[in-house]
Amino acid sequence: MKFRLILASLIIAIITVSCIAGYLAYLLMAPKPPVKPIKIGHLADLTGPLAPYGYSHELVLSAAIRKINAEGGIAGRPVELYTEDTETKVPIGVMRLRKLIEYYGVDFVIGSQHSGINIATNPIAKELKTIIFQVGEATETTEKEGNRYVFRINNNVRQQILAGIEFACTRIAKKWVTIVADYAWGWSNEEEFKKFAPTYGAEVLASIRAPLGTKDFLPYLAKIPKEAEGVFYAFFFAEYIALVRDLYAVRPDLKHFAPICAPEGIDVAELGPHVEGAYYLTWFPRSVIEYDSPYIRELRKDVGIDDWGKEIGTGKTLTLSHSWVLWEVMFVLKKAIEETGWKDKADNPKLIKYLEGLELKESYWFPQGDKFIRAEDHQAFMRHFIVKVEKGKFKLIEIVPIEKAIYPPEVDYTKEPF
Repeated sequence: MKFRLILASLIIAIITVSCIAGYLAYLLMAPKPPVKPIKIGHLADLTGPLAPYGYSHELVLSAAIRKINAEGGIAGRPVELYTEDTETKVPIGVMRLRKLIEYYGVDFVIGSQHSGINIATNPIAKELKTIIFQVGEATETTEKEGNRYVFRINNNVRQQILAGIEFACTRIAKKWVTIVADYAWGWSNEEEFKKFAPTYGAEVLASIRAPLGTKDFLPYLAKIPKEAEGVFYAFFFAEYIALVRDLYAVRPDLKHFAPICAPEGIDVAELGPHVEGAYYLTWFPRSVIEYDSPYIRELRKDVGIDDWGKEIGTGKTLTLSHSWVLWEVMFVLKKAIEETGWKDKADNPKLIKYLEGLELKESYWFPQGDKFIRAEDHQAFMRHFIVKVEKGKFKLIEIVPIEKAIYPPEVDYTKEPF
């Protein structure tokens, strides 16, 4: 009897151990539940007047996400990209933002290059409690038209003017005329240049606006006073080419100064004498002869950009002076998510607070250089570069430190409730 009890106990023990071992083996061998991805929405201008920006932005953003995923994702979670085309139209951009958030359920959005779309989509980001990183440059985007869910890691028009206005008014010309695109970004450039030029003893003699799509600028250039010495313009792509062609025809004496947006995505060597001697303010070097660093070299390699700012394989001149921010936004998000423990949109308040006042140091993640995100208006501040066209190439003239472009905030989003 005693033997039978011992034998039964042994059998029960063996069966129990076998069951436990089998269950453990099942747990080890069973497929693990999928890790929930972090979804990034990109409101890209893939068609329409700003299509070269959309193409370049998507190229850089995809490379950043590819790099992040290859190195384990963000907090161990893979990153998925969802892109919608704005067609460079405000109503379409608004509709596509809602699609990204409400249909695809993206966690974060990187916005359009079009300032009008930025301003129109800012309230939707707040309504749907989704953090958006806008990349257009109208000053208003992070001022009266912004809110606590809106951030901008790149610069804005006011910074650009402050960074370059002293150089323009003391070393280029004293009597200016402005010619800008007739929409939010152009208006912002006109307003800021007129506002700060008198600080350095210069004056704006005339302010001219022309619509996007203008092919013949001669009627507008007829309004330039004879005594004008310099022209400040804010156009891009086809309109820029038409503008400098017509300027060279009727006023080759005028000195040029403009944000890099004007020749962005264009090989200036092809424009010949039309832009020889022109000055531009940029915030990221197109070529290695302007400015170089190990971090910029790594970005070029990972995205597929040659030393002259062209895509390897296609030869397209990219909008690198703008597209760098798509790279940095992704690494800002990686840093913020991993350091705050963000899980989903319920954690947005703590992530927003983390971003408010965040300092970033020049590195592989942030190759543009040191910068900080001001808490009050969610606007980043950074260094700038002044370049000059010489023999069809950009030559670095001056590096403008961060301090030059800082101005007092006009809003304080930190007081805005979530």
